[in-house]
Parts: sequence; C-alpha cells; structure tokens
Amino acid sequence: MHAQLGTLMKTVVASGRLRTWLPEMPAWLDHQTAIGLTFAVKTFAAALLALYIAFWAGLDDPRWSFLTVFIVSQPDSGLVLAKSFYRILGTIAGLLVSIALVFGLAQYGELFVAALAVWVCFCSFAARAVRSFASYGFQLAGYTVAIVGIPAALAPTGAYDLLLARFTEISLGIICAALVSRLILVRDLSPKLIELVVALARRAESFAALLLDPHADSKHVTAERTELAKAYLDIQAMQQSTYFESAEARIVDQPLRSLTQAAVELCTMAAAVASHRGDSPARPEEKASLSVGTSPANKSRTGDGPIVSALVRAADERDLLLARTRLQACVEAFDRGERLPEPSFACRLWSDPVPAAIIGIRSALAVGVTSAFWFATAWPAGPIAVIVAAVVCSLLASLEQPDKISMAAAATVLIAAVPVFATQFYLMPLAVDFPSMAVALAPLLLTCGFIMAQPQIGALGMLSAVYFTFASNISNVMTYDAVAFLNSSLAILVGIAVAVVLFATFFPETPAYAGRRFRKQLFVQLAHLTSACPHGPAFRCYQRALFEQLGTTLARLKDEPKVAQECLMSALTALSAAQAIGRLKSSLGATVVTPGIAAEGSRLLARLSQTIRNPSVWKFSGRAAEARALSRHALATDQGSAEPAKIQALSGVIVGSATLGSDLMRARMILQGGSNAIPI
Repeated sequence: MHAQLGTLMKTVVASGRLRTWLPEMPAWLDHQTAIGLTFAVKTFAAALLALYIAFWAGLDDPRWSFLTVFIVSQPDSGLVLAKSFYRILGTIAGLLVSIALVFGLAQYGELFVAALAVWVCFCSFAARAVRSFASYGFQLAGYTVAIVGIPAALAPTGAYDLLLARFTEISLGIICAALVSRLILVRDLSPKLIELVVALARRAESFAALLLDPHADSKHVTAERTELAKAYLDIQAMQQSTYFESAEARIVDQPLRSLTQAAVELCTMAAAVASHRGDSPARPEEKASLSVGTSPANKSRTGDGPIVSALVRAADERDLLLARTRLQACVEAFDRGERLPEPSFACRLWSDPVPAAIIGIRSALAVGVTSAFWFATAWPAGPIAVIVAAVVCSLLASLEQPDKISMAAAATVLIAAVPVFATQFYLMPLAVDFPSMAVALAPLLLTCGFIMAQPQIGALGMLSAVYFTFASNISNVMTYDAVAFLNSSLAILVGIAVAVVLFATFFPETPAYAGRRFRKQLFVQLAHLTSACPHGPAFRCYQRALFEQLGTTLARLKDEPKVAQECLMSALTALSAAQAIGRLKSSLGATVVTPGIAAEGSRLLARLSQTIRNPSVWKFSGRAAEARALSRHALATDQGSAEPAKIQALSGVIVGSATLGSDLMRARMILQGGSNAIPI
C-alpha cells in the first residue's frame, strides 16, 4: 500500500496530472480568454443537453434544468462536482421542508410566509457557520423553499407533482453539467492545488527570513503577510473542491494538508519570534551558558531582564528550528511520495453568532417585507419579488459591501433587459425546431458563459443567464407575453431593491464593525484554548481557524488598509499569546516543577481564562503583572536548582510566563484600538 501511494504521489508531483484518461486542456488554452471561450461553449452545450432531455421527457418546466446548468457550472471541473454535491443536498432539504409547509400551512397564507421567513432565517444563520460550497448548500436549502414552495402553495392540488418535477429538473441539470465538465476538456484543480501548496511552502521560508531581518521594510512585511493569508485561504477553499475530483486526489489530500499546515506553523513561529525580539539582546556568552542552565554566576549585573531575554531567545530559536525542520521533512516526504505519520484530529472553523444572526434576521425581513407588498397589492409577479429578495439576501450577505453588489446586480438587470428582450421576442420566434432554437439562444448565453469565467465579474454573467431563464419561461409550447416579461423584470428589480435597503440600513457590516468582531473572536477562541486539554492539538486547530478567519476578514477589508493592519497585528498578538500559554501549560505539567510554582501557574491560567472571556484593560494589566511575577519566581527557583530536568522545566515556565506577560500588554492595546507591540 505504501509503495502504491508513493508511486502515485510521485506521478502527481512530476506531471501535475491526476486524470490522464480524459481529454485535458491543451497548453495554449491556459490563457484567460481561451478559458472563458471554452467554458462558455461547454456550459452552453450542457444547458442544451439538459433542455433537450427535458423536452424529450416531457418535464413540467424544462427551464429549471437549463437554469441549473448555469448555476452549478464552474471553469474548473472539481468546483462543478463540489457545487453539484452540495446543491443536491440543499435541494433535498429544501424540498422536504417545502412539503411540510405546503401540506401543513398552504391554506394559511400569513402563517406560511412566517414559517418560510423562519426557515430562511435559520438557513442563512447556519450558512455563516460553514465555508465554501457547504455554505452554499445551506443557502440553497433556505431559498429553495421560496422558489418551490410558494408556487406549490398557490396551487396545493398539484403541489406534490410540482415538487417532484422541480427535483427531477434540477437533478437533470446537475447531471448534465457534471458530465460535460468531466468528459470534455477537463480542467482539474489538483495540479493547481499542488502548485499553490508548493509555492506556499517556499514563500513561508522566505517570509520567515524576512520577518527576522531587522532591516526589513515594514510595508513589505505587511504586504507579504497579507498575501500569505490570502494564499492560505485560496488553498483551503480549493482543497474542499479537489476532494470530489477523483480517488487519486483524495489520496494526496492529506499530504497536501500536512505540507500546508507545516508552512503555516513556520510563519506563525517566525512571527512570534519577531515579536519577542527586544532592543537589547543577551550577550553571546550569556546565551551560551543559558543553553545548559542558569546559575547565580551567570546572572547579569543589570538584573534579571537580560537573563529572561536570553532564555526567550534560546527557546524561540529552538522552536523556529523545529518548525523549519518539520516543513523541510514534509516537502521531502511529499517529493518521495510518502506520508509522514501524524495524529489526526478534527478542527472546526470559527463562526461568529452575532453577524450570522443579523444575516438570518435580515433574510427573514426581506421575505416579510416583499410578501406584505405582494399581499397588499395582489400583484401577480409578487412571488418572484419574494424569491429574489430571499435569494439576494442569502447569497450576497457573506460578501464585502453587499449593498453595492446588489446595486450592481440591479444595474446588470437593467442593461441585460435589452438583449434578453431581443432574444425572447425577436430571435426565439424564428425558431422552428430545437437546432434553430439553439442558434437563437447562442449569442446571449455564450456571452453570459464567457462573463461567468472572468474572476471579477463572473456573478454578473450568471445573473444575466438567470434573469433570461426566469423571464423567458422556456417550455415545449412557447408563449410570448411582453406584459408578463415586464412584470417579471420589475419583480426582480423590486426584490433586489428590498435587499439593497436592508443591507444599507439593518445593521450594515461596515469595515470597522468587521474588525471589531474579528478581534472579539480572537478573545473568545483564546479563552477556549486556555482551558483546552491537551493543548497541542487545540493550538494547531487555533492556528488553522485563525488563518482562515484572518484571510476572510482581510478580503472584506481590502479597501480599508488601516483596519486591515489592526486586524493583522491583533492576530499576531493572539497567536503569540496562544503559543506562550502552550509553553506554560506544558512546563507546568512536568512532575519536577515545585508545587508552589505549579499552583501559581495554574491560578494564573484559570484567572486568565476568566479575564479573556470578559476582557478589560485593567484586567489584562493585572494578569500581565501576575505572569511577570511568576517568571521572576521561577527564575529565582531556577537559579537555586542543580537538577537538569527541573532547570529545563523551570526555564519553560520562565519563557512562557514572560512572553505571556508581554503578549497580554499588547492585547491591552488591542482593546484600546491600537496595535503597538511592547518588546521583551
């Protein structure tokens, strides 16, 4: 088994291809324009295939199969499979809830809408707790009830047939999109992921050297740190998608995760070492003596400060060497096609309940406001406005500046109205069979597909395709009603307008607010880490979650460099404090530590956990003073000891408590809104 794994991983690293039996993208198609054209043709072909099968099978509303292809399609094949998987799960959950609501509350309109709003609220809340396409699955489960449940509630006698038809049509679209994506000009994510991880490992080594360079430019360090966080976020998102590509991709998944984590740990350790370096390092001879132990003869004439600084520097260099060694070992093991043995433990990402609750309530309000307008005016297109408001509030809430993105969506609808109208009322009536209809659809939908492949404006292309599908009502027997088209277009704009107003007025997530919530999460999770046992796995999970949350926050704050810088410094302080807590806990666990030191350290950690849960400036100052007092106590005990094991344990207590005291003073600055570092 190990030999087979090694051979496979060597092949992956050498060639960058995991699937050689499928048609691959030629090298000349790697240009962004060629990628967009290829994706547009593939997506259009999959949509036509789904539409043809739906026509042939006589499905109730073939446009849902057509629409689903555009929704799940992605330029990379792994993304299609991942999105399709979670879309199926979300659709099933949404249909089950739709059945319960339609058959239980269809005769009570107000209660039905209230239950729908509660369900959308719950799904929007849950979507904020997970990431990537899993979040999309929760969002889909929420607004599927609006998309499917409202029409079914308006015609309860045919509700079961309608719900079954929607599931069949959506499943058909998913299958067609997945087949075309995996059989024609396949774009695997795995080679790209391997390239990104290897690049991250190289950048981690250079970044560590940059951090420790006393002459490095601070702006360059900040920019490099930001890019590393974003690269880590991209890798995390891509790993969730490549898992669906093939069995080979799943085999190399764990070695890639180990290599990524080793790079993260090296960056974290280098940042902690850089923060601990003071203006007056210990003398070389003093540092050499402290590598063995501490004695009264070695004590500096200027006091205990240089001795503590030397101990901290020695511990930092030792841990930094271990981090570099582990990264190198992971790189060499991956090159050889081996998997390093390491304990496996489940890590959860951070989820802030306050923004999640705001998103859920906002989505529920969107459903309530548009439903009230629908009921009051008896507008035939009212259900479309309700659906659009629910979808926009659910999908765009996690993005930066959702109000501006919603306004861009409204502008896209207005601009796309002209080609959509021309396609529906001037080109499609000329079609006499399916091939001629495909020719009529080609100009608009190929353009939408090409736009979807562009990273910055892809959502606008998808929105245009969705708008056309909703407004055109493609079916076996076409009807051309300009009034219905205008009503549908107006309903879409009304739904977007309600979302824009709610995004702008109902607890808008400003950059300053996002920064405060990020710093709050640092304290909350650090409190959990302080009481966690064992500390090692908990610290590694803390690292992973913090880097992921930091990357997400920096993406939201890309236009606010000052707030982004404060979040970066806060994250570094939290990581250094977490490392200091780990050193202190592991040293206090040694049996050779005197009972007095152990009791004092345990009290400090217990009080620190309570302080972090309810932080204040004066509390942090008090805990910092206690940590420094513990460091002095341990130093005095260390200088009177001759046992090597006891000296080693006490040195760990000294280093952990000293660095913890300094980190707590920096944490006090975080509470005050600053980011100044206080060197040891």
